[in-house]
Amino acid sequence: MLHQEGKLIKVKKGIYRDDLDLISNGVEICADHRIPKDKGETNELDNGQTLCTGHNLMKKNYSQTEAGKRFFIKMYKQAMNVDDLKIVRFCKDVFDVYDDHDIDKHIQRPD
Repeated sequence: MLHQEGKLIKVKKGIYRDDLDLISNGVEICADHRIPKDKGETNELDNGQTLCTGHNLMKKNYSQTEAGKRFFIKMYKQAMNVDDLKIVRFCKDVFDVYDDHDIDKHIQRPD
């Protein structure tokens, strides 16, 4: 809506910046889904938010840590099935790092 009113300049799809002639402290902002479409949400307005570019990238990085932990859980289970103790130990070490840094505790580690 702010773009349509001429208050924001569209940089590319989903990314806008302030019109510096109208506002003295410009910052690039992104149109963002609160819950991503690939997790079942829609493009409805109540699922939208604006974030500065830095925070939008940070949010994407957080979802990457979740994807990483899920990948290691899958690797761990496959290693357990074939009794590959080297990979099992490796995955447990990775899970310990997640725990040590208090990252993605909502995803239960398998061991």
